[in-house]
Amino acid sequence: MGLLVDKFQVSPAAIRADAPMTDLLADSLMVVEMAITLKDELGVSATEDELRELTFAEFAARVDQRRAG
Repeated sequence: MGLLVDKFQVSPAAIRADAPMTDLLADSLMVVEMAITLKDELGVSATEDELRELTFAEFAARVDQRRAG
């Protein structure tokens, strides 16, 4: 959630478990930037398709799973 709020200036009120990631990342450039940021800052790979198809909760669970390893 921190990356969405701090780097992408998403309102914390908009970040709900059932919110589609496409609602949180307003355009395709933000999707690409988020994928790059996740790799650079967290060492986690994420596909653009994941960022387009999953809800926030689903995506956060995948990121946590990949970080754990």
